[in-house]
Amino acid sequence: MTNPTSTDTPHAVDPVTFEVIRHKLWSINSEGATTVEHVSGSPVVHATDYNFGIYTAAGEMAIIGTYLLTPIYTGAMAIEVFLDRYDDIEPGDVFIINDPYLAAMHQNDVQFCKPVFRDGEIVAWLGCMAHQVDLGGMDPGSWCTTATDVFQEGIRIPPGRIVRRDVLNQELWDTIVLNSRMHDTVANDFRAFLAGLRVAEQRFHELCDRYGAAQVKATMERTLDNSEAELRAMLQELPDGVYEHTSYLDRPAADSVELLQVPCRMTKTGDRIVFDFSESSPQSPAYGMTTRGGLLGAVATLMLCTFGSDIPWNHGLMRPVEVVAPDGLCVTAVEPMPVSGGAAGANWTATCSAGGAIAKMLSFSEKYENHAFGPSDGSWQLNQFGGIDQHGEPFASMYMDSLLWGGPAFSFRDGVDTGGSMVILGGGAGDVEQQEMRHPLLYLWRRQVPDSGGAGTFRGGNGIQFALTPIDTAEVTGVLGTHGVTLPNRTGLFGGLPGSCARFERVTGSGVLDHLGEGRPVGALTELAGEHQVLPGVSPAARIAHGDVFECTVQNGGGYGDPLLRDPARVAADVEAGAVSLDAAARLYGVALSDGAVDPDGTDTLRASIREARRARMTAPERSTVAAGEPTGIWGASLLTHEGGIASCRHCSTVLGPIGDGWEAIAGRVVLGPDDLGSRVEVHADLATVAYVCPECVTALWVDTEPAEGKAWKDFVLTA
Repeated sequence: MTNPTSTDTPHAVDPVTFEVIRHKLWSINSEGATTVEHVSGSPVVHATDYNFGIYTAAGEMAIIGTYLLTPIYTGAMAIEVFLDRYDDIEPGDVFIINDPYLAAMHQNDVQFCKPVFRDGEIVAWLGCMAHQVDLGGMDPGSWCTTATDVFQEGIRIPPGRIVRRDVLNQELWDTIVLNSRMHDTVANDFRAFLAGLRVAEQRFHELCDRYGAAQVKATMERTLDNSEAELRAMLQELPDGVYEHTSYLDRPAADSVELLQVPCRMTKTGDRIVFDFSESSPQSPAYGMTTRGGLLGAVATLMLCTFGSDIPWNHGLMRPVEVVAPDGLCVTAVEPMPVSGGAAGANWTATCSAGGAIAKMLSFSEKYENHAFGPSDGSWQLNQFGGIDQHGEPFASMYMDSLLWGGPAFSFRDGVDTGGSMVILGGGAGDVEQQEMRHPLLYLWRRQVPDSGGAGTFRGGNGIQFALTPIDTAEVTGVLGTHGVTLPNRTGLFGGLPGSCARFERVTGSGVLDHLGEGRPVGALTELAGEHQVLPGVSPAARIAHGDVFECTVQNGGGYGDPLLRDPARVAADVEAGAVSLDAAARLYGVALSDGAVDPDGTDTLRASIREARRARMTAPERSTVAAGEPTGIWGASLLTHEGGIASCRHCSTVLGPIGDGWEAIAGRVVLGPDDLGSRVEVHADLATVAYVCPECVTALWVDTEPAEGKAWKDFVLTA
């Protein structure tokens, strides 16, 4: 490929023109996305479960919206499929696809892609997608939690043309739309897609008319080349090695909870990264499997969000990346495995694993350690309700409120409370009043939950909880699906504790409407009579009858650093703000408060007692006297590194020993129980939450959730 920045090419772009075109492309993409949102009447789209992108002629992501990120990479995959299968692509064509085994997350994510021609040549592609509220299948909403094969999950749309030479393919349109229970909403989304593509194409042509198509093409290519070069240079500054992290997908089974493991072994060599998921659990005919498109989209999202804060985010950030995994795993499911839950199942678990590995690598650099964060998106809690609405009409709606989880902590700040998700950076929950107007469900509350973020020197962000009750209808049926119910996928970093687990709860026969009718507000489920039930993480037909209450509580971000090192004044401020309870202040942070003020002596005593309790339970490592020279580097908040592969505690400077065969061998090991963890953290019986501590000062250096018999992986092994 000719380098567009070279001075001997006729398509070189001067720096000023380059910046003008680059920013205009962002404006065009934003206008296309805004058009889709304004034309669509779907509450899912209005909560930004959609995206819009501009791609190069070859299909690489050039401009990417800040909405649902994972499927934007499958847009690149879709364009590759279209280019491979069709040799008669013409102006006025619009392609469609939702086949998850080719280029989609699941069938609900329908993609429209349009080639842009200049002088008979494709110069770019425009793409948009949005989650469709229903595309058929055995359950309303097409998230089919009990499906045993893909044929039960809704219509699959192979790569084809929904518009041919500016003429709508009415037969294909009708076939898709009439397979939906919400055909008017789906049809309107499709109209929104076409409107957004039309507007963006018009603006793109105006840009080419002004600066020339060659200049616009060269700008897109140069933007990708620049991002690739910047990322490769950044990677060269980080140590070569193997970095590992494992997360789990927990799923209800007969009288138990099944665990699928999703380990990531990340190898960084020079300016390249390989993510290897080959040891993930095999696929199975159950909820939560994802296809290769879901896995690649998950890794792409992580790369964009981790490195895109410094580097313009586009496909250049994926050029140095390879993702390895054979077909047939829970992260690479093949036909006919059901994958409707794959949009927020094994692929999100893979993001947690890969994110943990990247954080461990970045934390070896004082320059880049502030880029490291714990798993950002633990689980998406599907809340899909359907039935007969207050007007006597069928309805199906996906409530997006569970996007409002707390963010992970960093080395320099707390996680953001109700900060939203990494996979939908510009996303948010639907408007309460709008939802109540549309659907026969009344909100009782939507609020932040104290102590739901992981404790730490910097704490994880607290997330939300919301409760609903049917009104003006006899009942609704909920299709509920999530993971992270029996284990905390959102682990902390460098001694920070994990955030809370996900939870669904129902109270039947609660009498809540009688409370409200008598003017008595309800503030908690414990105030209600009736039968209280914690629902399984996958509940395919949860009946919520008139008078029942349903509550959803989300997973939240992990902390950063040992909670005992948090400034007591910050803990006191958290308690005053209602973010941290008095119990957690004392039990997790070791802070004694008196009338809201810090008791310094009491705090010193309390923290000393917590440390001594750790020491009494610690399995000490085998230690020998090792000499160490001056420090040469760091590993996050925990270790100082020295020549010869020696490490010392960053907190007390005690020399711990060699780290060549895994640093875990030089740390003390403390198995944490319920009293050591947040009140909303559950740990599966086959797992244990373990603190790796300095054997001298017993400061927590790392906290992980691992197999009860011990983990087989190593956090890192440096090779240079």
